[in-house]
Amino acid sequence: MDLRRARMEALPSERINRWKVFERDGWICHLCKLPVDKTLSGLDPGMASLDHIIPFNEPDSPGHVWTNVALAHLRCNFSKNARTRQEDWSLHIALAVTGKAPPPGRLF
Repeated sequence: MDLRRARMEALPSERINRWKVFERDGWICHLCKLPVDKTLSGLDPGMASLDHIIPFNEPDSPGHVWTNVALAHLRCNFSKNARTRQEDWSLHIALAVTGKAPPPGRLF
């Protein structure tokens, strides 16, 4: 769905394996910095979800690419909605430069 939506909005897009992103991020929510339970599913608010760090509605959105996605609890992702925080840009840059997320609570 995200891949199709990015393509429809003429944004860069690539296939992304959610589980590889979750492993890359160490099962830590990038928004609240708390662990995410791997066993939760359905629509449990604590379950893992894929967040677009820089939302598609941003003029400079990088799209649906590996460096623009991160693990978030479903509730954290919903509460962030389509907003961008300053630390989101820092996380995106860190992923673009190093290919991995910095330790929780630390950017560069």
